Amino acid sequence: MRPLRACIDVLVVGCAATALVTALHLYESNLDEQSVVDSTRAALSSIRAEVGIHSAVGDVPLNEYGHPHSIETAWFENSPSRNMLATPSAPWVELALPGEFDRNHPRDPTFRGGRGAMFWYNPIRGIVRARVPDQTTDESTFSLYESVNGEEWQP
Repeated sequence: MRPLRACIDVLVVGCAATALVTALHLYESNLDEQSVVDSTRAALSSIRAEVGIHSAVGDVPLNEYGHPHSIETAWFENSPSRNMLATPSAPWVELALPGEFDRNHPRDPTFRGGRGAMFWYNPIRGIVRARVPDQTTDESTFSLYESVNGEEWQP
């Protein structure tokens, strides 16, 4: 009976250790994911601020609605703000096409949509949005988009 009891004890301790390691890994992954979302949110805020500054100062050509025609990397001291949810090779900013000028959000909030850029800019409305990667469900994709952009997704 003693060897059987020792095997059961080892099995219980092993299962408990595995559960603890898994829980710690999930906790750390969640912290990493939140950090990436927060960094992307900060980058988006920085780009929005630059668009607002250049719109107010008028030091770049503005469209008839008072917004810059595009977002320039030269506006940022060291390097342009990055969407940390995107791959480093992703294009930086996609300009809304004429058929999208009436929109507050891109047609597809994910990188697969449009030309896969990190950010989407509507120069007619002066709106900047961060794109997100596909998630396991549409609901989780839209939830991530809303979390990063601070607004409800409205197609």
